[in-house]
Amino acid sequence: MSGDFGLKRVLGLGDLVAIEIGTTVGAGIFSLTALGARFTGPSVPLAFAAAAVPIMFSMMAFAMLGSALPTVGGTYRYPSRLFSPLWATVGVWCYAIGLVFGGLPMYATECVHYLQEVWPWLPGKLSAIALLTFFYVVNVFGIGIAASAQALMVVVLLAALLLFGFMGLPSVHAANFIPPFPQGLGGFVLASCILTFALQGSNSVVELGAEIKRPSRNIPLSLLISIPVVTVLYVLVAVSAVGNIDIYQWTKLENANLMQPAQAFLSRPWFLFFLLGGAMLAFTTTLNGTFMWATKSLMVVAKDGIMPSVLARTGKYGTPVLFLTILWACSVLAVLIDAGIKTFASYATIGGMVIFIPVMVAAMLLPRRAPEIYQAAPFRLRGVMLYIAPGIGIITSGFMLLILLVDLGRWALPFLVWFLLGFVFYEGRKRSYEKKTGESFSAMLQKDLAMMVAETKNMIQNKETKGKE
Repeated sequence: MSGDFGLKRVLGLGDLVAIEIGTTVGAGIFSLTALGARFTGPSVPLAFAAAAVPIMFSMMAFAMLGSALPTVGGTYRYPSRLFSPLWATVGVWCYAIGLVFGGLPMYATECVHYLQEVWPWLPGKLSAIALLTFFYVVNVFGIGIAASAQALMVVVLLAALLLFGFMGLPSVHAANFIPPFPQGLGGFVLASCILTFALQGSNSVVELGAEIKRPSRNIPLSLLISIPVVTVLYVLVAVSAVGNIDIYQWTKLENANLMQPAQAFLSRPWFLFFLLGGAMLAFTTTLNGTFMWATKSLMVVAKDGIMPSVLARTGKYGTPVLFLTILWACSVLAVLIDAGIKTFASYATIGGMVIFIPVMVAAMLLPRRAPEIYQAAPFRLRGVMLYIAPGIGIITSGFMLLILLVDLGRWALPFLVWFLLGFVFYEGRKRSYEKKTGESFSAMLQKDLAMMVAETKNMIQNKETKGKE
């Protein structure tokens, strides 16, 4: 198996930060702020801060893995080689439904809801499908074009969010934050669980390891930059939103979002800039970023033989057209079903949490399974932190999964059925692979791990040689 699948290293540190911020800042801040406030009231800024804590610990584990073994599709490849191919496959299986019945349709539909504030005549579902189609086509033509567009859009997006945050501060009313916890601790915890999705996205960087320049350095550094930036930005925006509007009237609105508080303190020109440069670009950068990284783990699953290998073939522009097309088509179907933002957000969060758990276990096993690479990694967790950081990720992910599944109600059943089907799918495909090749599937994965280690060693040696020259 090729380590990089023919992909080219075209992404620098700036590209990574733009991808991470653009992928993270989207539905989370623009739509889930009001949803979080519905559960925890004025303490929603604190809920954003609380949601960031487990994400930061989890990202330490992702940063170490990306620094030690930069590769394509790391979200699947790390746990399948270092921990368990069964749980890695089930994790990707669940993350896939989280994408097509959660993230992608939510980004598109919520973007249209914002645009309808100015152009109410826009057809909802048709416009959402048009957005999905546009960014699907952009990514078919290559990650270089998509990354360039992402960097430009993120600059404008950050300007719009900073405008909202700082222009809203002078008119903040302290009385709007009392009482801080009207729904008690339970409401605050539920809001923090849902808002965790708002901070997911930076982990996508480990999917792009084969396309990153100096990945051992740039992966952890980009995470160190993007996560604090996004967290501070979210808290700032949430404070301005809550401080400028009657939160109890706001959260009762059918389509409550940041447009209502923005109208309370922004003039018409600034409001339009916030709408187009902020809301629209938040959703579109997330759509674009998700299409950029969402297929990478699926490509590795297909290369392993668990999915048909034809799905991983890249087209003229080096992109997996078939996988992109499947994601696009399923997301369009989800838009047509329209289960609502709460269901979409819950599926997206649950899908991300399921794959987090085996990745965290893989991080703890890295020093044992690949000791030389672990020792050579520019960024690594040491001592007790090797277990604390991923351990917190595992515990919080499991806790959030339980809370969100209970809160989903009847929509939890389709997910649970899909989850169980993942085990059946894996076992069937594994047996098919072993019967066809006469080789143990686990043995093949260990050979690939050895190849990954050898490639990383060569990369380190080449860098050291160039440094001496």
